[in-house]
Amino acid sequence: MDFGLTEERTAIRDTVRDLARRRLEPGYLQRAVGTEFPWDVHRQVAGLGVFGLLAGPGHNPLDREDYVVAGLVVEELAYGDFNVANAVIPVLLMSSLLARFATPEIRRRWLEPLVSGETYIAFGLTEPHSGSDAAAMRTQAVAVGDDYVLTGEKTSVTMLAHADAMIVTARTSRDGQSTGVSAFLVELGQRGVSKSDIPDTGWKPMGRGVLHLDGVRVPREALLGEEGSAFRSVLAGFDFTRPLLALTGIGCAQYCVDKTAEYVRDREAFGAPLAKFEGVSFPLAEHSTTLEAARLLCYWALWRRNEGIRHTAEAAMSKWYGPLMASRAVKDCLLLHGNYGYAQEYGMEQRLRDVMAVEIADGTAQVQKIIIARERFGSGFVPYAR
Repeated sequence: MDFGLTEERTAIRDTVRDLARRRLEPGYLQRAVGTEFPWDVHRQVAGLGVFGLLAGPGHNPLDREDYVVAGLVVEELAYGDFNVANAVIPVLLMSSLLARFATPEIRRRWLEPLVSGETYIAFGLTEPHSGSDAAAMRTQAVAVGDDYVLTGEKTSVTMLAHADAMIVTARTSRDGQSTGVSAFLVELGQRGVSKSDIPDTGWKPMGRGVLHLDGVRVPREALLGEEGSAFRSVLAGFDFTRPLLALTGIGCAQYCVDKTAEYVRDREAFGAPLAKFEGVSFPLAEHSTTLEAARLLCYWALWRRNEGIRHTAEAAMSKWYGPLMASRAVKDCLLLHGNYGYAQEYGMEQRLRDVMAVEIADGTAQVQKIIIARERFGSGFVPYAR
């Protein structure tokens, strides 16, 4: 197993790292406390070409999809600005779905503006009564001639306030008969669409919201993939978003550990630097270890994705373990800063507010453990083989 990075991967990582640390980190706190989305920064990131990593020929700066590179990108961005990094993940997902399943007309209209940072497409799967149980969704899409009429509600939609369109999943029926779950690209400015915000303690520049669909009519061209095939195709490839989300938490936590190490080397108590006391240095050593373990788990899942090897369990492991370790690290770093860590003006408490979001997004720890148990010990259980 090769843990080294190729020259190509290293060059991309270093380019993103330079932007994150030079441009993003100084303005993180100012952006993090407001609800305005930083389109200027978003477009600067887009200018690196990384939004097209999963968008297919003509958009991808590489000659192949490379999920490890996607992980490097979001981790480095999160070191500078957790929220900017997390806004990238839906772009990677939506561009991938459009490239694979959208009609040529939809791709022509939406893919280039999406990867250039000029527009945003949100994703709607979660519903008030179903949460992570996607099979229990109630949103309906009734086929009427060549169109579909959508009615229902989606909640916890990231970036809803800033999106121009949204991929919506719905139970589809034709002539009174169910045809399964389908996915549609819905423009959000049309009649019958309304939105409401969810006030959160963190994640503020992106925000979450609730989408209400009241008899919204969309053309057949808006269908992604075949009618009724969403679970078999459109929703089948989500595993890669889980390690990406975990890596944003890890990147944020690594920033906190690095800054805390600098702080405790410089600050003195009882005639010695704080770093000389085991009660200070040992927690940082422990978090350095657990973050590295979580990081490797994430890249292991992404490497398996690259190789076409099943990675559902590994993705769930990374999504459970990574955010948990990240939140613990950020909290301890806050405490090691004492009263300065708790003060709003220094940004440590804001990072804790933000990083906790990835313990929830894309399924909580409990959901991930259900997936791990099902994958490893379910009805078709076989001993784990690498």
